[in-house]
Amino acid sequence: MPMVPQASIVGMVITLLICVLVPFGGLIWLGTRRTAGEPRYPGVARAFAAGMLAFAVSQVLTRIPLMAWLSTQSAPWAQWLISAPVASFSAGLFEETGRLLVMLWLLRRFRRWIDGVSFGLGHGGLEAILLIGLTQLSNLGLALMINSGQTAALDQLPAASRERVVTALTQTSPLDFYLAGVERIAAIGLHAGLSVLILWGIVAGRRALAWVVAVAIHGVCNLAAVLLATSGLPGASLLAECVLLVLVAAFWVLFVWRSRPWFPVAPEPSR
Repeated sequence: MPMVPQASIVGMVITLLICVLVPFGGLIWLGTRRTAGEPRYPGVARAFAAGMLAFAVSQVLTRIPLMAWLSTQSAPWAQWLISAPVASFSAGLFEETGRLLVMLWLLRRFRRWIDGVSFGLGHGGLEAILLIGLTQLSNLGLALMINSGQTAALDQLPAASRERVVTALTQTSPLDFYLAGVERIAAIGLHAGLSVLILWGIVAGRRALAWVVAVAIHGVCNLAAVLLATSGLPGASLLAECVLLVLVAAFWVLFVWRSRPWFPVAPEPSR
């Protein structure tokens, strides 16, 4: 049986660590770094948890089941709804709506710039773990079984399924496993930035404008990554992740970082 390259295994481990450590490490740093014996940013865990809830409601409980159902339909309208352009913007539509509603509901007192960042870490962190982290954990377990010759679990699969699993793990370029981690860094950064944008809209009384812009940015980033990754160009996957990183970095430089003075510096008093 062919072996899974060690470089691929390392890529799986790194991507798995990114999915866990970037969001939760960020939360720990924000919540436990102390100034004069107090947390530097009190209450950020609330925003983080709210962000996780926003992703669960807007994707896990609604859009993902809807897209799965649409994929079983042969009608032209269903196929149009799951096409790359429409799906790219529907993700933004669902997630930015969920982001706005959860912020209005759970972050009434916590409307600092750092609350937006923490909200995005929670939103992007849950997405990273559910969509990528669990997959990499499964891949890692299967890869270690293949390389150690302990394939009893794989032997229970139908021959065709077993061959597909082995081929995918042994023939996929190691670079693809690393790029999955790079994509998660960009995605979490995008979610943090979009959360700041939506929270700014609430603070500034311009919710509709912030929501529309957030949906547009989300959709454009999604679509650019999908079109480039499937373009057939040499190094298409690498190009897609590089473009996504550039887009997210530009968003942070042009808006997110500059918006800090526009937010309150402390939680509002309880009423």
